[in-house]
Amino acid sequence: MSARPVLKLSNIVKTYPGVRALDSVSLEVVEGEVHALLGENGAGKSTLIGIAAGSVRPDSGTVEIGQAVLPVGEPATAQRLGLSVVYQHPATLKDLTVAENLIYSIPGELRQTQLNPNDWVDEKLAAVGATFSRDARVGELSAAERQLVELAKALAVRPKVLILDEPTEALNSAEIEVLFEKIEAIRKEGTAVVYISHRLPEVQRIADRISVLRDGKMQGCFPASGVTEKEILSLIIGRTFEAAFPDKPGFDTDADPILTVSKLRGGKLRGVSLDVKPGEVVGLAGVEGNGQADFIRAIAGLQKVSGDVSVNGGKVSGSDPAAAQDAGIIYLPGDRHNEGAFMGLSVEQNGSMLVLDRMASMGVLSPREERSHSQGFIRDLRVKTDSPDTQIGSLSGGNQQKVMYARSIAAKPKVFLADQPTSGVDAGARVELYNLLRQVSGEGAGVVVLSSDAIELVGLCDRVVIFSRGSIVTELTGDDITEKNITGAAVNAAETTHETETGGGFGRWRRFASGDIFPILVLAAIILALAMYTAGMNDRFLSGRSINGMLFLASALGFIAMGQLCVMLTGGIDLSVGPLAGFVVVILSFFAGDGASFAQFGVGMAIALLAAGCVGLTNGLLIRKLKFSPLITTLAMFIALQGFSLLLRSVPDGFFDRQIIRTMTTAIGPVPVIFIITVIAALALEYALRNTLFGLELRAIGSDEDSARKLGASADRTVILGYVACSVLTGIGGIFLSAQIGVGDPTVGQNYTLQSIAAVVLGGASIFGGRGSFLSVIAGVLLIQEITSISAFLRLGTAWQYWLPGLLTLASAAIYARARGSASRSALGY
Repeated sequence: MSARPVLKLSNIVKTYPGVRALDSVSLEVVEGEVHALLGENGAGKSTLIGIAAGSVRPDSGTVEIGQAVLPVGEPATAQRLGLSVVYQHPATLKDLTVAENLIYSIPGELRQTQLNPNDWVDEKLAAVGATFSRDARVGELSAAERQLVELAKALAVRPKVLILDEPTEALNSAEIEVLFEKIEAIRKEGTAVVYISHRLPEVQRIADRISVLRDGKMQGCFPASGVTEKEILSLIIGRTFEAAFPDKPGFDTDADPILTVSKLRGGKLRGVSLDVKPGEVVGLAGVEGNGQADFIRAIAGLQKVSGDVSVNGGKVSGSDPAAAQDAGIIYLPGDRHNEGAFMGLSVEQNGSMLVLDRMASMGVLSPREERSHSQGFIRDLRVKTDSPDTQIGSLSGGNQQKVMYARSIAAKPKVFLADQPTSGVDAGARVELYNLLRQVSGEGAGVVVLSSDAIELVGLCDRVVIFSRGSIVTELTGDDITEKNITGAAVNAAETTHETETGGGFGRWRRFASGDIFPILVLAAIILALAMYTAGMNDRFLSGRSINGMLFLASALGFIAMGQLCVMLTGGIDLSVGPLAGFVVVILSFFAGDGASFAQFGVGMAIALLAAGCVGLTNGLLIRKLKFSPLITTLAMFIALQGFSLLLRSVPDGFFDRQIIRTMTTAIGPVPVIFIITVIAALALEYALRNTLFGLELRAIGSDEDSARKLGASADRTVILGYVACSVLTGIGGIFLSAQIGVGDPTVGQNYTLQSIAAVVLGGASIFGGRGSFLSVIAGVLLIQEITSISAFLRLGTAWQYWLPGLLTLASAAIYARARGSASRSALGY
């Protein structure tokens, strides 16, 4: 009995402007097989994966998963039907913890059963050999660790089909072996694996069948054992290559070194020295985390170290990328998405970045010369792009990498540092890039290559040095440069230190300092210190009346700032919250005049909150559906609301009934009831943020919207609801503000916009989204209100009410950024 199909794509067509990405492509994958999908970058593989996963809508064709037809554009349904994807660029959410990533990634009906998920998360991490903490934020993990999180997520749903997109790009040889063991285990259980890789030896080792895409068309399906590597390469690129690697022409071994590195020490480095001759290609190898990444970045001036770096005998200023470039050291980053390409700029702008001075006269860039330069490298390197003006982010990985090479070569390097030079690049483009590296060395430059691919180092390098524990432990030359020798030397050498792998107590401290609780402690310490100092200068500061006044005033700002956080968690901002609070006060003034009943006031509150909700809904729809900028949209709403308030009350009028004011200012001891309500609301919102699907989705979208969409997030709906929540919470803040003002003043809320943003930033939230805490926001509000009171008690003048919060906001942002950046750099090995 033949195996059953578990994934079937039939006659898939997908067209983008000017490009037919897929042309009637069909693919069938059966249970228990490893089916390799190969093709050049731009051949249509990623588009086909996206369609299979439901995240890309095809123009025509059907997708069947386990005999069920997948509705168009429904990633969550694809998951429920049994399809999981491990993407080349992990669809992880960097601001969420490992545990939250796993829980969020599984279908909704399974999420609801995970009320106590720690054991479940630990089990899934152990299944893929992960040793890091479930409480670590994904943004603090290394690339290899993020890949393990992706794999754990994919296997958590026990898929019928597992798609692995370039799964070994970030893994070393030992980790690759573990991955292959996992693949063998799940295929024995009947799971089909679609394996996408540019590393042909891996494909031939692990695949049962191979399908090849070229220019959006399927070239055929073949038994893996029935085709040679050369035949596969010819199918992929449509022409024959005699050799994957260029010849090694040799170099002048008697020449003076062009690069001299002496006793580099710092980070993971333990006094590393190396000379590179003109025309020589030197490879760096070793188990990840043993110092080779630190070494190449230190030469580029990107890592703080002691020791000397010289080019042609001239010393290069340490830890200064600009000085390194001036000396002729050009660095090709291994992570082109985050450190290499400027994704929002054009192909032309990216390719010209290092040679702008040559195209300018008296500081004015010549568009003609820049266009001539870009047309030249597009032609010579065969970059597939519609125009030099195309955004580089829309190109395939291989074509992006070609532009990075063009930029580097144009700078005429004396020393060329290539970090993972063919990461995510297809087999055909690799051959071209290898030739480019040899072209650079042939022109007399010294070339240093860091690669996790031993075969690449064998075919490309004149010399390979192996790192262990921050030192070079083995050097291979000539015929000794073999895959066996490189892998054996790396594995048999001492592994990374315990401190590097676990971080020990200091690592746990870094993780705590980068978390959302740390800002509360920082703010609490500042609040306490200021209170003690002020009380020492004026003992009335801590009187019951003073405390009551501060907490009462903090209540309105507390709700408004919590509303602001709802929006900032998504990466947005709402400038209209101040005038909205004032607008609510004006509305209430028509329902709370002398003699007004509590029923009338209740009607006024309902109308005010309904109006606030409509404001939030309008903001959300304009931003998400009409694609207006959040800044412009909410600024326009700021102006409109101010106008509505002045239309209703041109001057302050409509004094509130005393009984209503008295009720709203009720206190228990020195603590106002409305402040107790504010704290209870903060606790409830904090719980929802950490423990409900909406809270997870809010943070997920702010962390990485594209990844969240791949995991099935309803981004538009969630962001719109975030703006509605912001406005409703601001409306409640406006109700509390009315108790402070007691009159319909149309201008009363203007200052609350900036104060709410300051409170959110003081509370440690990221202005880019994904990070924040409602409890921390309340701490930020209390600090702002304390400073306002201190200014009066110490007679500092009104200016200090602005200066101190401003300075503390800057200081707090710097502290939090430093703590989070330190944790991320440590995880990445920098």
